[in-house]
Amino acid sequence: MDRKIKCSECEYARADKAASDKSWTAYECGCGESEYFKALLNVTPSGEKQYSITWSGCEEGVAI
Repeated sequence: MDRKIKCSECEYARADKAASDKSWTAYECGCGESEYFKALLNVTPSGEKQYSITWSGCEEGVAI
């Protein structure tokens, strides 16, 4: 059973002030059990900034 919670719908997604800039807010995974822990959730694999969280999520996520 696949119980992934999309990162955009997960309570562990949080703003990362250190990675953000004046015109863009970076969001990171705050779940220490996740394979995505501390990963930026609104960048592409090539590092391009995105204005919404686009990652698919993991099985450790918790719905908001």
